[in-house]
Amino acid sequence: MTEKPQPVTATDEQLVTAALKGDTPSYGVIVERYWKMAVALALSKINDATEAEDIAQESFIKAYSQLHKLRYPDRFVGWLSKIVTQLCIDHVRKYSRGQSIATLDTKAFETLNSGLAFANNPGLDQNQINFVRQTVAKLPDKFKKVVIMRFVAGLTSADIAKQLGKRHGTVRVRLHRAYQILRKELTPVFEEVE
Repeated sequence: MTEKPQPVTATDEQLVTAALKGDTPSYGVIVERYWKMAVALALSKINDATEAEDIAQESFIKAYSQLHKLRYPDRFVGWLSKIVTQLCIDHVRKYSRGQSIATLDTKAFETLNSGLAFANNPGLDQNQINFVRQTVAKLPDKFKKVVIMRFVAGLTSADIAKQLGKRHGTVRVRLHRAYQILRKELTPVFEEVE
């Protein structure tokens, strides 16, 4: 007999522990909580929104089947991000030899930024939003990952550090450098809005 599903306010560790005991609805809460982040991470690596959603889904399935191997249940998000990244690398190797993956299609932009606060800013027009999306997509991977975890998953810098197994200072520096790059690259948008 399975336990009742954990409330949405349950920690990742509580949800993983319940899922390991056979409570599949608890894993469903995890999927809902981190779906946008997984898709955004996949989109940061590949050019196809549909494929990114497939990779996100495959990542959650793989994570569920390997859940018993997760050493630290409170670091599920970091573990999931590694799975997503590896599946993207595998996808690129298998299907995209010789093709550019540097740009995202329109649907991919919409999916990537559906969780980002600036995407819903009423002060920006569609061209400005697209410019912001392209700029985020061009960030180096180590910066892009922390930006996505911060703004799509809503994690604090301390939470990101814990999830990635990095020092808090390292994550803060990466976020700061990402902000500097974004601030510099997005200056034309800031000037237009003012």
